[in-house]
Amino acid sequence: MLRSLSCLFTVLFSCAVQAECTDISPQQQAELPDDVTIGSISYRRNNVFDLTEKGTFWLHRFANYSHIITKEPTVQDDLLFLQGAALNLQELEETERLLRNRAYIRDAAISVSQYCPQSNSVNVLVETWDNWSLLPKIDFSSEGGETDYSIGIADDNLLGSGNQLQLDYAKDSERTGYLLSFASPNIFGTHWNALTRYADNSDGESYHFTLTRPFYRLSSPWAFSLDLEKNKEEISDYLLGDEINLYDRELKWFESYVGFKLAQRANHIHRLNIGFTLNDTNFQQTELTVYDLPPERNLSAIWLEYQLLVSDYRKLFNINQFNRVEDINLGWQARLRLGRLQSWLGADDAGWQLDTELAKVWQLNNDIFLLGNSRYQALWLSGVNQHLFSNQLQLVYQLNNNSSAVGIVNAEFGRQLFQDEALYLGGDTGLRAFPLYYQRGDSRIVATAEYRYFTDWSILQLLDVGFAGFADAGRSWGAKQDFDSNIDDGVLFGVGGGIRLLSSHSSRGTMIHIDLTHPFSDNPKLDAWQWRVTAKKRF
Repeated sequence: MLRSLSCLFTVLFSCAVQAECTDISPQQQAELPDDVTIGSISYRRNNVFDLTEKGTFWLHRFANYSHIITKEPTVQDDLLFLQGAALNLQELEETERLLRNRAYIRDAAISVSQYCPQSNSVNVLVETWDNWSLLPKIDFSSEGGETDYSIGIADDNLLGSGNQLQLDYAKDSERTGYLLSFASPNIFGTHWNALTRYADNSDGESYHFTLTRPFYRLSSPWAFSLDLEKNKEEISDYLLGDEINLYDRELKWFESYVGFKLAQRANHIHRLNIGFTLNDTNFQQTELTVYDLPPERNLSAIWLEYQLLVSDYRKLFNINQFNRVEDINLGWQARLRLGRLQSWLGADDAGWQLDTELAKVWQLNNDIFLLGNSRYQALWLSGVNQHLFSNQLQLVYQLNNNSSAVGIVNAEFGRQLFQDEALYLGGDTGLRAFPLYYQRGDSRIVATAEYRYFTDWSILQLLDVGFAGFADAGRSWGAKQDFDSNIDDGVLFGVGGGIRLLSSHSSRGTMIHIDLTHPFSDNPKLDAWQWRVTAKKRF
């Protein structure tokens, strides 16, 4: 009897407590009291595929069964708010962006699910949707007469921890080799991240180690970074896509800095980084070296960097991707780094370095977006007066929910660039109908007009389908070189069209481009029409 009464009391008490809290809609969130607190945080972690959707079959069930869903502590480590703290809706939105930026999470939604007036608190729901992260890695691309591939295995969410492990064998236009890497984006929830990578390539060994605590949130008061790299690789000079010279380049690199938030006024954030860089580059001849080697250089320096970030993030669609949320900042972003080369750090000569960048996205109206980015780099030392001014403008006109017209202009103007850092123009730099490394110079301009069509088609719920038609024009010019050709030395034109296949449930988010292209050329070696297959991150 007493046990029955006890059970009845427990049920009644539970119902009374639940009655205190009421569900609220996203529109009602803005009407909550200013002093409301976070009473509880609940999690809803979704697997890779929704098995209730039409068209699912044994492959999707097997994928969900064999996939380890991102563990709750892994999601919890990325939260920028705590239970018992005052509710800040901007922190919820910022956490959403941080989670969506993780490769292993396809999407995230954080909302206030209930309001409890008696305790003046809210219940917050954190919902995530996983990407498939264990990937037998088979990448293949063919463009401009070059075939690249990569075979291996990678797990971008090792045992649901968010850590990444990768082992593969790869071949590209420059080299073949093995790669082993491990990365942790958030070590034990401290917001430190680390990367360790080792590669044994046909042109030499390389390793890379990074330990960083970034400005992981808008209000972060400080940051730190340590970056160590040694890389030996073969560098080729090309003429009309054909290799005509080969030599070895060895880079030894170490950089470390500490950063501070100077001030924050509303959504304007000012930061200062103080650091130093050890940058030593050497060159060696090979059996295929035909021309003189570039001079060795040591550009080690100490530097100061100022950063400005104006936070105005929006959830947009069909800008650079399709069928997924894109977190794009419409506010100004700027940085200015001034460095002084130091002989006691190993620099060849005293001098100055300048690196400044400015970026902005404008929403001209409901359907038109203009994305702009400008960067200026300069190096002044004895006998060297080097400059590189880079600009990109991208205009996106969303004709409707299924199509866009896009115009892109990339312009780079350089002077006295190092021989091994010349600006090539070809299939991988926007001129899609021409081979890789087709033109070479200190300056280049590429302009593209593209029509994009986004469908709701899906191949087995694995690949989302889109289409594109495009016209490209460009030229590279101005490099001092020991070799030249009067074939296609002017403005180059090409047209094409093709299919875009987005790996919509993969942690790599790869978009396969299958294009049929036609170059307008006086080079008899180029085919009139050619197929081109590449894997990219953008449309």
